[in-house]
Amino acid sequence: MRIGIFGLPQSGKTTVFRTLVGPGHSPARDAHGEAQTAVLKLPDDRLRLLTDVYQPKKTTPAEITLVDTVALRKGHADAKQAESLTALLGDADAFALVLRCFDLADETDPSGAPREDLDTLLFELALTDLAIVERRLERLEKDLRSGKREVAAEHDLLTRCRARLEASGPLRALSFSDEEQRALRGFAFLTMKPMLVVANTGEDLVGQHPLEERGKLAALGEACDKLGLSGVAFCAQLEAEIEELSPEEQQAFLGDYGIEEPGRDRFLRACFDLLGLVTFFTANENEVRAWTIPTGSTALAAAGKVHSDMAQGFIRAEVISHDRLREAGTPAECRRRGTARLEGREYAVRDGDILLIRFSV
Repeated sequence: MRIGIFGLPQSGKTTVFRTLVGPGHSPARDAHGEAQTAVLKLPDDRLRLLTDVYQPKKTTPAEITLVDTVALRKGHADAKQAESLTALLGDADAFALVLRCFDLADETDPSGAPREDLDTLLFELALTDLAIVERRLERLEKDLRSGKREVAAEHDLLTRCRARLEASGPLRALSFSDEEQRALRGFAFLTMKPMLVVANTGEDLVGQHPLEERGKLAALGEACDKLGLSGVAFCAQLEAEIEELSPEEQQAFLGDYGIEEPGRDRFLRACFDLLGLVTFFTANENEVRAWTIPTGSTALAAAGKVHSDMAQGFIRAEVISHDRLREAGTPAECRRRGTARLEGREYAVRDGDILLIRFSV
């Protein structure tokens, strides 16, 4: 899972990034200094049971890659920026849009600043995609004038995309056929990606979820509802400071501020929900490992996630749910109770499934 983080200057975007990554990590910078990247191990308490049961040589959590880009500046979208952002984040699974929600003027937020910042971010992402579309259309129009009618379908498709982007609308809101989706895949358009709003609040909103409870951020909450965007809210600066404390002090400070769940945990869960992901596990004496796949993925797709040879030679999968293993204590007892099942390639993998994939190459 790869998440790109966008924000305007002074939004606290990089503070959010560092809070999500946590202390003790050294993010890597790209060669041009345009982004920093960190790989975060996803916490999952279910791995403890599997490690106790299988006693593996190593335990490998699932991972999420966070990419912190340079701040987007209003009106700076051009062909060069478009190519740069697409190269950096064209392969991202989703984007987090960080909005400055601290130092708001008063309870009613008359300026509507966070809402306006959201509009600006969406506009800049649309302009980025538009720059790529227009550049490609210029080439296609030359081809059409020279008699290359085979490019007509792509020209019509991108013309439709251009109209949507010129209206500042995301391409993901359009309906595309399977063939059109394949044609667009190579462009890696940014507005095709799912997006999550991250409200970076001040301490006055700590312990709340202002996108739901409104208050100072009523305008932002209404805008997210209208756009169909989900969001999380936390005070990145405060949580970054708390993370520097000892575990005992962290719990005390979280309690004092009424923070029931750290922002990082809510962010990760929101990303899973946004992308519709589930976690399955593979386990043996060598390694216990967590994997993430889209909800509804088949056992064959899960096998391919682990290794292409497993998918190529797939025979069947033994499936034990994490809950059944916890109840039985061992895989052998699950088999004795009949809670270990043999499933074929079309089985829809469920969250918490432990898969023993049988294959032959």
